Amino acid sequence: MNNNIINNYLDKNNPIPLYYQLKTILREEIENEKWNVGEKIPTEKELANLYHISITTSRQALNALVIEGLLVRHQGKGTFVENKKLDMGPIELESFTEQMAKRGMKSSSKVLHVGSSKANKRITSILKILPESNVIFIQRLRFANDEPMGIQNCYIPKDFIPDLKSSDVSGSLYELLENKYQLKIANAIEKYSSIILGKSISKLLHLNYPAVGFMVERTAFLSNGKPIEFAESIMRGDRYSISINLVRRKASNK
Repeated sequence: MNNNIINNYLDKNNPIPLYYQLKTILREEIENEKWNVGEKIPTEKELANLYHISITTSRQALNALVIEGLLVRHQGKGTFVENKKLDMGPIELESFTEQMAKRGMKSSSKVLHVGSSKANKRITSILKILPESNVIFIQRLRFANDEPMGIQNCYIPKDFIPDLKSSDVSGSLYELLENKYQLKIANAIEKYSSIILGKSISKLLHLNYPAVGFMVERTAFLSNGKPIEFAESIMRGDRYSISINLVRRKASNK
């Protein structure tokens, strides 16, 4: 196996579980057609050696991708890239604050971290910025009616918000971007996945370990198509659900 074909960076200081980080990397490689449909991917042992993790962790990442339909296992042969699923949408773009207000709930946040750092390769690629550009990293615990609902990690290019302070992000981030920085978010792309919450996140969300949750990945864009924010939100599965309004188009007469 050529180790150069895979980004082998896992952040063990990140609260996001290692298996989910690996799953995200592999999913991006599949979506970028690093491997073609029907092509065999590295084994659990090869991935474990490459990323310096346990085989159990690499197996958990591959199992998650099998459940998502991106991979298929053939006993005695290996794990292969499956035909892609169709993404469905769209739904209305709202901030967490707006979502809770619509449900008659009071939202609040506990700011866990705000700071500037160099973007890694994954964040650089998503935000379409130069390698090692500075980004503002915001980590917040989100509440609805004083009940913890999720933990959110946001990355924003520092050039957009060079003077951001911790006190600025206790409320709606989107309102802050629009009102203080005149940056209006026009649209976003979201991906939803199920996730087993780690011990530290379960504790923050007042859940018994192990618990099930949602991972929501959102890339938000300005009207000119430039990415403005990438957010990873881990939401508790017992209090958070997804509702999609589907509209049937008129059948073509052709």
